[in-house]
Amino acid sequence: MLRLLVILLGGLLLPLLAAAQSADAIPEALLAESDAVVRLDETETTYTSPTNVVERHHRQITILRQSAARKGFFTCVVDRNSALKSFSGSVRDAHGKVIRKLKRSELKYSEYSSGLADDAGYYTLEILAPTVPYTVDVEYEIACNDGILAFAPFLPVASTATSLEKAAYTLSVPAGTPLGYKCCRIGEPEKRTEKERDIYRWQLEQLPAVEAEEMMPRLIDLLPMVFAVPYDFRYGQTQGSMRDWQSFGTWQRELLEGRDALPDALRREVHTLTDTLATPREKVRALYDYLGATTRYVSIQLGIGGLQPMPAAEVFRTKFGDCKALANYLRALLAECGIDSDYAIIHLDRPRMFRDFASANQANHAILRVPLAADTLWLECTNTEIPFGYIHEDIAGHDAILITREGGVFTTLPRYADTLNRMVRHVELDVAPDGSVAGHVTERYEAVQYEWKMGFPKLDARDRTDYLRGELKLPTAAITGIACTEHKAPIPVIEITYDFTAAHFVNFSGERGFVPLFPFREPGVTTARNRTNDLFRETGYCDTERITIRLPENLRIEALPRTESLDNLFGRCALTFDTAENAITAECRISKYSGTFPREEFEAYKKLGNTIRKAYGASIVVKRQ
Repeated sequence: MLRLLVILLGGLLLPLLAAAQSADAIPEALLAESDAVVRLDETETTYTSPTNVVERHHRQITILRQSAARKGFFTCVVDRNSALKSFSGSVRDAHGKVIRKLKRSELKYSEYSSGLADDAGYYTLEILAPTVPYTVDVEYEIACNDGILAFAPFLPVASTATSLEKAAYTLSVPAGTPLGYKCCRIGEPEKRTEKERDIYRWQLEQLPAVEAEEMMPRLIDLLPMVFAVPYDFRYGQTQGSMRDWQSFGTWQRELLEGRDALPDALRREVHTLTDTLATPREKVRALYDYLGATTRYVSIQLGIGGLQPMPAAEVFRTKFGDCKALANYLRALLAECGIDSDYAIIHLDRPRMFRDFASANQANHAILRVPLAADTLWLECTNTEIPFGYIHEDIAGHDAILITREGGVFTTLPRYADTLNRMVRHVELDVAPDGSVAGHVTERYEAVQYEWKMGFPKLDARDRTDYLRGELKLPTAAITGIACTEHKAPIPVIEITYDFTAAHFVNFSGERGFVPLFPFREPGVTTARNRTNDLFRETGYCDTERITIRLPENLRIEALPRTESLDNLFGRCALTFDTAENAITAECRISKYSGTFPREEFEAYKKLGNTIRKAYGASIVVKRQ
């Protein structure tokens, strides 16, 4: 009788489950601006001891467009201390009917890591269906058996154009276990105690999709998420505290102990390189250059959790290392000649770290700070092509944790003012009687704009030509005489000069002709009418274009374009002219300001863009004589 009841109930429940997973059941409000809907995202983390943690995940996502198929792919990350214990799943059609069962044997496993704390293995599965909509439903379990630094984060939505129907995150720990958590764009958890366990639970429902827009803030600053850590942890064979950054830094410092010892041959090399140099800065520069000349970056994650660098002696032997190893190696070289430095951890993609909440997963990179009497150097040890003394764009202005003798110290790296990120371009144009043109161009790029051009000096002659031709709006342009000079100073510079010729530069209509004021492609201008998100520009810059156009005797100026001038909260554009005989000199100064701007000011953003477009699209009217 009992078995019959189970069968009957199962027969009733299956249609109900299918109906719940049907695409028709998605609320209309979640379909707007969505190409996928997370139907359910549920994570249950059970913490029994510092070395015994189980994560259970259940995720259902409906794919509305084939272009969003990747959002239904399965990815699971494990490390040396964790393992995938179970996996199952299915794919359902638009009506909720199972069209495919997913098996663990289908998963692909690979090991690759590029981050600081990413000693990882990856299980992946590309899950597809012939028609949309379809729903991917997966359940899996991860067991951690040798300690954790952080609980699984709660991030049910991780992309634009993805809405959320329902999500829940449950964290269960022995009663009284001290832990920390950080809630972003989600309320405090419900907390209860039962059966001698503290249970924290966060829930989300009916979350509309974040619309993808140009100049939008980072997704990490828009989406709901929860980070949680055990204050007292065991990891590998070590124990530490995550109560604050100072405590975490103390543990991290212990991981560095003894890893700065140098073999005698290397010690002698250090002194040979530095003993005759007059200043600490010169010695740092010499050892930074030595690092670049004798080692190469290889992403290897040795030691516990990818957080402990390989010993300096091992880097010397093998001539390679990851970010941690190379930063520690240079730290050891500097110590040998009496210069103190601090190992520092930072995130390359997320500028902000939580000052009041410590967790190892807020960093993915290691650099070195060298405090000198007159200056503080921040050194990127994985790429010494970065000019010495220059703080590159991926770390400038980012928060970082210094690993000092006193523990972890929260700090923020300097960043360059928008006005230092300059491009200056001077152009001399000589127009021929037939309307063709010969031009000479001189360009100078500084600071971040230098970074944007760093690849140019490495291009061969053909690629240089193609690149420069792509910047001109002259299809017939022929480019010659390309020269490039790079100055790797604390404010680095790239200078580029070249010549070009082009037919049909003047567009004649009868006796009149139209001479383009700027031969370069205009910046993109938004076509959007409405704005959902605030506007965000991470890096501001200043461009100055000065163009002199000399006309032949058979052409005289009939009309000049309007001058343009606009200055608002997004930037500035000013176009001015100067004429002398049959020559015109135009100067356009453009500034784009960094920062976050309210979406209510979108019209001002468009106005600046349109002003710049008009400036770049302006023409001089000439007449044949």
